[in-house]
Amino acid sequence: MSERSRPLDASMTLLREVMERPLDPGYAAAAAHPRPSTRRRTAITLVLAILAGAGFAVAVGSIRVPQRESDAVSQELREEIQRRTEDVNGQQRRNAELAAANAAAQETLLGSRGAALSRQVQELGALTGEIAVSGKGVQVTLDDAPGRDQVGGDPREDVGFDEGVVLDADVQVVVNGLWAAGAEAISINGERLTAVSAIRSAGEAILVDFRPLVPPYVISVIGDPGALQSRFAEGQAGPYVQSLRDNNGIRADIAAADELVLPGAGQFALRAARPVEEEAKQDAVGKTADSGGRT
Repeated sequence: MSERSRPLDASMTLLREVMERPLDPGYAAAAAHPRPSTRRRTAITLVLAILAGAGFAVAVGSIRVPQRESDAVSQELREEIQRRTEDVNGQQRRNAELAAANAAAQETLLGSRGAALSRQVQELGALTGEIAVSGKGVQVTLDDAPGRDQVGGDPREDVGFDEGVVLDADVQVVVNGLWAAGAEAISINGERLTAVSAIRSAGEAILVDFRPLVPPYVISVIGDPGALQSRFAEGQAGPYVQSLRDNNGIRADIAAADELVLPGAGQFALRAARPVEEEAKQDAVGKTADSGGRT
């Protein structure tokens, strides 16, 4: 073939192949004749879907099993707390009986002087909360909002707690307001408050001296009913309780009571407080020595 008979685009064969047949012949053949779906492939897909669903169901069941076990443990703990609380209450009753027997024995041994000392001990025991007392006063009842469940005692300003639940901070505010209003003795759900009592939360429970309480929280107060109610309303605790009613739906009620009986807290030991009589005597002796014995 001569140079003249050669096609003009003979040198552009590669470019023509790219322009006219951009897809590889093998890929083009596969695309033109796709493999049809078979019954075997459909069955395998169905089996895999069933196995995946069964595995998911087993996983969900495994996740929920620990929760049921946790509920059982919580129930056991509640029962154990109840048993130990009953034991402590029984011991306190026995301690009170022994204290009364000791007081009677002291009065018998000391005669008339023993009677005076016994009366003084009774008065001091009533003031400190050691023995039971009775008298007129008021009762303040705090309860969760209707339809609410009790939760943990987080601070009221935190996010994520139930607004309708009574917290330990609420009980603290009310109790402090009652002391400021002139309360002579206070108990919460039968737990007598003393100078060393603590109101706090642990998990879902409000504790008074490490004893768990459940709502409603009945705060019994001995004192002048009229003065207690008016001073409580005028103090900081009154508006706080009203805010709990209006903004959180918490049920709060205060009512006068003609006769209340508050249990004693039992004997307790002061570990840090010491009488000042000896220190005062030593100071007086020191001052007398410094002044050369002149008075």
